[in-house]
Order: sequence, then C-alpha cells, then structure tokens
Amino acid sequence: MKSFSWAQTTASKTKVHSIEIRQAESLSFDKEKNNARVLQGNVICEHDGALLYCDTALIYEEENKMVARGHILITKGDSIRVTGDRLNYDGKTKLATLQNNVKCIEKDMTLTTNLLTFDVGHSVANYYDGGTLVNKQNTLVSKNGHYYSATKEATFHYDVVLTNPDYKMNSDTLRYKILSKTSYFLGPSIITSKSDYIYCENGWYDTNKEKAQFSRNAVLVTKQQKLRGDSLLYDRNTKIGRAFRNVTLTDTSQKSIIYGNYIEYRQFKSEAFVTKKAIYARIVDKDTLFVAADTLYHRDIDSVDNFLNAFHRVRIFKKDLQAMCDSCTLNSKDSLMQLFDTPVLWSHNSQATSKFMLVDIGKNSVKGFTLEGKAFLIQAVDSVRQDKFNQLSGRSIIGLIVRDTIRRAIVTGNADILYYPKNKNKLIGLNKTTCTEIYMWFKGNDVERVTMKPQTQGTVDPMVTVDIENAKLKGFSWLYNKRPKSRFELHDRNEK
Repeated sequence: MKSFSWAQTTASKTKVHSIEIRQAESLSFDKEKNNARVLQGNVICEHDGALLYCDTALIYEEENKMVARGHILITKGDSIRVTGDRLNYDGKTKLATLQNNVKCIEKDMTLTTNLLTFDVGHSVANYYDGGTLVNKQNTLVSKNGHYYSATKEATFHYDVVLTNPDYKMNSDTLRYKILSKTSYFLGPSIITSKSDYIYCENGWYDTNKEKAQFSRNAVLVTKQQKLRGDSLLYDRNTKIGRAFRNVTLTDTSQKSIIYGNYIEYRQFKSEAFVTKKAIYARIVDKDTLFVAADTLYHRDIDSVDNFLNAFHRVRIFKKDLQAMCDSCTLNSKDSLMQLFDTPVLWSHNSQATSKFMLVDIGKNSVKGFTLEGKAFLIQAVDSVRQDKFNQLSGRSIIGLIVRDTIRRAIVTGNADILYYPKNKNKLIGLNKTTCTEIYMWFKGNDVERVTMKPQTQGTVDPMVTVDIENAKLKGFSWLYNKRPKSRFELHDRNEK
C-alpha cells in the first residue's frame, strides 16, 4: 500500500499548535460517522517539535486531539523516548496520556508503569498508580512518581522503595537526581543492609559516592551499637559515621550509652570518639556509672569486652562512688578502671588520693581499689560536722569494699595512721602511729580494729588535749567541695 505524506504547506499547518500528520499508509475521513481523520499503518505525527508514532490514530482537528493505538512512541530531541500501547494526546495542553506497558527512557534511565501522563512541552512524566524507575544499579518503586527531563530529577511518593545490590531504602517521599544518583529524603525513611540499619526523616544519600547526611530523629543501628543525633553524616565505603548535637551511642551488648554533641563512629572497628560534653553511662548493679570528660574513646573488642578511654577533666559519678582525675581507662572484661594524674576518689564519707589509682568496679558492684604513689585515705568521723578525720597514708594502699562501704585497708611503705578510737560510740582520744605496714578494718563508718607491722601500740592522746584543727597527717587535703553531687553537674562543675 502506498504511504501518504504531507508537506509543511498543508492547510493544517496554518494553525501553529495543530497536530501535523507527517506520514501514514492510509487516510480516511467520514464526517457523518466520525469527526476524526483515521490514520493507519506506520503513522507519524508532529506537534511542536515532538514526534508521535503509532499503528493507528484518530486526529480530531477541531479539538486538536489525537487518540492512538499500537506501538506508541513519543520522541523529543535526541534523548527522551516514551512508549506504550495506547495514547490520548491533547494538542492544546501538550499533555499525553499513555496506557499499558508504558516506558519513559532517557539514556541509562528507564521508567516503567501502566498509566503515564507526559507533559510534552516541559518533558515531565507523571504516574499515579505504581511505577518503577531503573538507573543502572538502582531500582526505585513507588505508588506516585514524577520525572523532570529538563533537570534530570524524579520525585516519588507513597511506599517508595529504592533497591541497590548492597542495601534497600524505604521512604514516604523521595527526590532522586538521576545524574548524581543522589536521593533526598523528605519524610520517614529507612535504609537497611546486611550490616546496618539507618532511619531518618530528612536528608540525602549519594548512591554513587556512598555518602549520606541524615537529620530529624536520625539513627544508625549496627549489630552491637545504635548511634543517634540531630544530624548524622555517613560514608558507607569507609563505614565512618559522624553525628552532631544531642548525640547518643548505645552499646546494646554492654548496656552502656555515650552522650555528647559530636561523635565520630568507625563501624569496622566498632570504635567511637566523643567530644563536647561527652558522658559515658553504664549500668552496674541496678545503678549507673557515669564518666564525663573532654574526650571519650570507646571500642568494642567483642560481645563481652569493651574499652573506654577518658581524656582531660574526667569526673565520675555513681550513687556510692565519685571520682575526678585527668584521664582514666575502663575495660569491661576485667571491670578495672585506672585513674591517672593525681586522682581523687570518694565513697560515702571517705576520700582517697594518690598519683595513680586502680578501681575494681566489678560486674555488679564496686569491689575495691588500689592507690599507688603518695597514697592517702581519709574518713570523716562525723559525716555532718566533718571536723575530725581518720587518716591513712603510705606508698600504697589497697582497699576492700563490701556492700558499697570500705571494709578493709592495707597500707604499705612509710605507713602513717591517725585515727580516733572509740569506746562504744564515744571518742576516747587520738592515735598517731608510724610503721611499715598497717591493716585497718572498718565497720560502717567506724574503725573496728587496727594491726600494725612491726607491732606497736602507738600513743593515744585524750580528747581534751587534742588540737582537732591541726590533727592532720602531712599531705592532708579534704576536697569535699569538688565532689560531684549528681550526674547533672559533671560538666557544669568542670566548666566552672
């Protein structure tokens, strides 16, 4: 059958916005039966620079509309191609509606749906009944979607799922830049992979560079940790996350939490650096141990062993124990906490100082402590008045703690003791002795008994002759005013 073609001199060309017939194998027109021109076989029409291909078409000249069937193809320029089985096209609005097996293709992007509206004038494709966009390794599925050819961007709404070989994203609303392969989250969104889980309500993810920024309730969850912050940066290649403001890092296996305003988290080694009001909190015997410092370093060695380093202006609070020092370490495997650079330790009405200190916080409760270098242990005889003190000093002191109170203390090396013996509940005087070793047992807040090596009785001065104000060993320093009163002043006291 001979093909028909029309040159640009046809009468219909006089209408600027009219749909032009470029080619067809047959043309028929019966005004009494139908007000449309009927085109069949290899039909090609043109409208404002866009070419419309099909097998069969009805052209309504007065309405400037076109209805087409079979092998639909719309092209505009050298890039975008839209295909389908059925087409309704309005030449006035330049809006094409395609049905069944619809595809919108541009370079390495393919959008597939069963019902698509395509704004030919602005090269904008829209679907409202489910669609899929494929861009190399990324596949996006949603209920509603919009593709903007001019900016190479797409937006998706309702039940949005982006699938990548390494992870899957679920979102309520997502904007996707085709060229940079970057996703922007505009609602509750979840990213899951084999090793982690991310939730946020706003942010972006560069799927090409594997870098992302999340905000609004952002959280990164791994096998053992959970990282939260007002804002979270994450590099999936290096597995490094950075969280800013109101940050928490929860260790689910160790029942511990780190707070701060900045955290750098390295997922490969399960390690974190925390600054800006950094606080470590760990549950111990139905209580919580808090460690505050300028900088905290935390690492999970395995499921039962983690490690904490605290640097500069360290302050520690637990209901039955408080401390301060320049730096400290804590290992959950042996439950030993090391305090460096003239640390101070308080427990009830007792205070311990030395150059170096080792505290066994135990699995359930504090077990004891070791003081090395200028060791000094002070106990207020009256916790209210705090004017009389039992005192031990020496090269080193080992203390045993039972039920949150000091039960025994062993002093070695140039040992000095100054204490107030009691007869029942009445003070009988002041004992001051120097020897090599001292063993002191406590019962509650009182000294129960004392053993010395070499054995010596010492001297007891009657209370009436005791100068209480000067009854102090060399190096005595009662630092009660620096003792943290609660976890809420750990950093406030440091700043003051």
